[in-house]
Amino acid sequence: MLRAAATAALRRLPQSQAPRRQARGLQYASPERRPLDGARWALYARLSAHLPSGGMVEELGRWLRERRPLSEEQVLFCVRRFRKFKQNKHALQLMDWMEARGVNLELKHHALRLDLVSKLNGIHAAEEYFGSLPDIFRSKQTYSTLLNCYAEHRMAEKGLELYENMKAMNIVSDILVYNNLMCLYLKTDQPEKIPTTVVKMQESGIQPNKFSYFVLTESYIMMNDIESAEKVLKELQEVNSVPWSLYATLANGYNKLQQFDKAEFTLKKAEEVLDKHDVFSWHCLLSHYANSGNLSEVKRIWESLKSAFKKCTNRSYLVMLKALKKLDDFDTLQQIFQEWESSHEHYDMKIPNIIIQAYLDKGMVDKAEAMRQTTMAQDHSNYRTFCIFAEFYLEKSKMNEALQVWKDAKKMVKGQDWVPEKLVNRYLKHFEDSKDVDGMETFCECLKNLGRLDAEAYEALIRTYISVGRTNPSIPQRMEVDRVDIRPEMFESLKAISTEGVES
Repeated sequence: MLRAAATAALRRLPQSQAPRRQARGLQYASPERRPLDGARWALYARLSAHLPSGGMVEELGRWLRERRPLSEEQVLFCVRRFRKFKQNKHALQLMDWMEARGVNLELKHHALRLDLVSKLNGIHAAEEYFGSLPDIFRSKQTYSTLLNCYAEHRMAEKGLELYENMKAMNIVSDILVYNNLMCLYLKTDQPEKIPTTVVKMQESGIQPNKFSYFVLTESYIMMNDIESAEKVLKELQEVNSVPWSLYATLANGYNKLQQFDKAEFTLKKAEEVLDKHDVFSWHCLLSHYANSGNLSEVKRIWESLKSAFKKCTNRSYLVMLKALKKLDDFDTLQQIFQEWESSHEHYDMKIPNIIIQAYLDKGMVDKAEAMRQTTMAQDHSNYRTFCIFAEFYLEKSKMNEALQVWKDAKKMVKGQDWVPEKLVNRYLKHFEDSKDVDGMETFCECLKNLGRLDAEAYEALIRTYISVGRTNPSIPQRMEVDRVDIRPEMFESLKAISTEGVES
């Protein structure tokens, strides 16, 4: 039990950290689940209530101070759930919490942690973590996970080098290793190598599993060889049951070839065999039907999803709203959004961002702006909200509105070092090309407030002054205050707009 490992640390917590009363309903399990052990789901529900802001560690502390039982399996169950739904940051926080309290992680848990480190902190951090593992934990499982990390980061050369090392160590005769190797080929645009890898695997006495067939089918679809993909499906039908995901993969191939009738037939087969309590499978059906332009089936699947679960999560609403936006069903989009607004458990700005984009696409700028103001005032707006408006107004050349968005940037987005460089460069180019000195000055002031005013911005400002034949003697002093150094080739231009000049 983790309680024994954590009690000593909890005794040292100040009294000010006494547990607060929990909101009603948090102790209940997630609605989108099968009946499982109540303690695991109760903890998962408590922790999920703090998404997306976090607070995992604090909530675990409150759980323990309430003297509720807590086991390693409970926490690891939550880790796996968060990872499944791409809440990797929170999953890794839980694993860090366990490790900090002296829990001895097993081999499979180190492999899981390696995967999370790679997803969150990058491949170099994953390599460092792998290198820090004792020899006892550097085994087929962790090596195979590292191989998969290279696949995720599309690093073919490093992945193949690792695979050769694994062959030399005689740890490749495993289905997991072969599957990860095929994923490496798939994600580094080498699908032609996958069929021969399957043959080699079979020749070594290892039979493909369902995931192997999935990757093989995907490889044929990437090569536009739909007939071979169909043969894979038939081959699997002869020896095993076909998973819904394989039907969905084949349907995706039909969609790419615009064979929408075949796609619908195949998706119906997927629906027959999917686990009705697995929400991810319903999400995939919604997306695939949207890709095939089949609005009636999207609406039918949505109703089936709602029937399967007592309450829809934010993720379900997000997938449905994306499908409706893709299909340009604006009325239903608004209806589903209003339904979410009246029922959501926690605010997820990804959902309002969809309706904001839809308003802008329809030319309903006033409604979109009203939502921007509301979500900004409520501290809900985020990086994506900012980019939606900044890009829209720039594309429409509505620069007064665009500059207002930049002025509001700190209110819209919290945190440091988030300013998108490509978007900044597009704005600099716009003001320079349109010879808009005043607009450029205002934009540079916005960049200064965001800590993003650099030599590139100043050089664009100088060129804009030159292009309209205006001067501004204050610029050299401003550059000195801002500690910005321009390139030597810009010295003459700076002198031209300033009576003070600059030393060369």
